[in-house]
Amino acid sequence: MSSLRMLSPLFLGAAVAAASAGCGGSDEPPAGVRLPAFSDPADAPTPIKTAAVAVVRVATAGEVATGSFISSTGLLLTNNHVLGVTVCPKEGCYVQITRVLQRGAPDMKPEVVFAVPVAVDVGLDMAVAQLYDGPGGRMVDSPQHLTLAQNDGPSLVGRHINIVGHPEGHLKKWTDGVVTELDGEWFRTTAYTLPGDSGSPVLDDTGAMVGVMHRGAVGEDLFSSSSVNVFSVGTPAALLAASMSAPLPAAMISTQADTTEDKVVDNDAVYLNGRVANAKVNGQPVSVLSILGRACDAALARQDFQSPDDLSTALVPCYHAMNWIECRTDASSVSYGTVCPAADDSTAWAARFRAVNALWWGMNGQVDLYAVSFAIAHLQATMAAGATAGSQSLGEALATSSPPLDFGLANYLAAYEMFSYGGTDLVDYVKNYPKVLHYELQAFSIASTSGWLLSKGRLPRDQALSILSQLAGDPSVDIGAKLYIEEFRFHSGALPAR
Repeated sequence: MSSLRMLSPLFLGAAVAAASAGCGGSDEPPAGVRLPAFSDPADAPTPIKTAAVAVVRVATAGEVATGSFISSTGLLLTNNHVLGVTVCPKEGCYVQITRVLQRGAPDMKPEVVFAVPVAVDVGLDMAVAQLYDGPGGRMVDSPQHLTLAQNDGPSLVGRHINIVGHPEGHLKKWTDGVVTELDGEWFRTTAYTLPGDSGSPVLDDTGAMVGVMHRGAVGEDLFSSSSVNVFSVGTPAALLAASMSAPLPAAMISTQADTTEDKVVDNDAVYLNGRVANAKVNGQPVSVLSILGRACDAALARQDFQSPDDLSTALVPCYHAMNWIECRTDASSVSYGTVCPAADDSTAWAARFRAVNALWWGMNGQVDLYAVSFAIAHLQATMAAGATAGSQSLGEALATSSPPLDFGLANYLAAYEMFSYGGTDLVDYVKNYPKVLHYELQAFSIASTSGWLLSKGRLPRDQALSILSQLAGDPSVDIGAKLYIEEFRFHSGALPAR
């Protein structure tokens, strides 16, 4: 699973009409160096290309991953950590799926569907959900679906496999490898995956589903002097099939059952995805947002933080509340259920968000840019009012702290139409990004800032495309940033089919 980029103009659909180089560029690594890479489904062998049609992007509150249809009537297979016990309640949750999000395909609009858990296995990291067009509605049509094979783990060792998914939550990609070993009920492969590929089907060379992917490689132990020793971890199909008839685990949460405030704080995403604004506490309905508010207040009142990690963990209820709040009546809709606090509560939440920033400033001089901009904007009645309030709040925070300009800050400045900072023109700053020391470490923010400047009419189309093209073809820019750039250009109509 991958966290969605909350500050990004990716889905603004800026009017970009020219074509430029692809996401990964055409750069070849030095001789003898083997680097991992993704390919488009169109480049896969025919059986994999056909199977890829059944693979969809799955988005819940603040997260994005992959799933695949395994029936013609909307049965979706993914991971427990994508649509399982901490994400979707027994009663069902709202999910956004995008069926064919890939290079060369039309830009399809996402669908909001209602997912009811059918089978969940925490140990196998499996979740199967039946998708409906709404609560109590009809099953979703999924004529393109995969066949689940009956292979066990030992039969996979040494076999070539293929994985189709949405790395970093972006366009659909294909990668392949070999199953190398077993680890209990899981198997390990040499296929390259990233966060966002969670829930991807593992396919044999005929296109049959022989497993589901749920883990990928992290850490410095991956790097050798000539390659990156990537791996991915999955569960074999036979175990998945055997678990589909088992009852739901006791850990599954019912939003109708009596609970405690502490449990609500730990699992607020279950209520958010279920569009359930009130939890049942001691037999009485209690607003989830009010519960998060009390937990946030308790964190803000602390004076004993031992480290930045301690502070970050304590502030989780404050950050989760940001996903819940949306008062702008003309904002883009989301699949999950947001709420708008009453006027007095809105004032209290604005104070909390500013206090979050103050704690970070006091801890280590960092500015929590999201808390003092977008979080404040979401409390306003309209997008226009949010833009004004967010800009004012951001300006006040920057006036107090005066952080140095970097592309992370530039991203927020561009979003709130603050086109000059500390005597530096933002457009010139972005256009001259190669002059910034180790700009490649800020490639995502450079690309996103360019997108904001384009959407605000401050950066001409050809210049924005030139920056994106340069970053996409730059061998020092990370794959995640390139995947972001590729999808940005895809939605903007600027990505050539090949």
